[in-house]
Amino acid sequence: MASTGGSNLGSGGALFPQQRQRRGTRKGSSYGGGPGGGGDGAGAANSQGGMGGAARGGYIHVYDYRHPPDYGRIPDPEDIFGSLEVDGTGHFVDGHGNYQTSGTYRMCTRDGILGLSPFLRQRLIERLRQEEQNLG
Repeated sequence: MASTGGSNLGSGGALFPQQRQRRGTRKGSSYGGGPGGGGDGAGAANSQGGMGGAARGGYIHVYDYRHPPDYGRIPDPEDIFGSLEVDGTGHFVDGHGNYQTSGTYRMCTRDGILGLSPFLRQRLIERLRQEEQNLG
């Protein structure tokens, strides 16, 4: 499973306080961008720390199904396999995303053991059978 929760750290969200919104207009420009947008055109999602981000890059976290986070939140570090980097347009950086392993992933936690999606579970079974054939 992938999460975009960490894509906009510093734009509000859970880890950083939201910036105070100014009332009125600036010289030569006016605030807009829809409800909750704060006037920068990024829309409400930017201030929530979820998807959006005013064309900023970030990371998509790849995590297991053991304890899925709420929408727009970052999974627990022990549940993250790794992260992929995206640019401001949402495309993978260098075409592959510069995958980085987490280093804090734990296969067994107080929330249970490894939880895989049906797709990943099937791929794991196929790979284990292939390895079994190579041994015997």
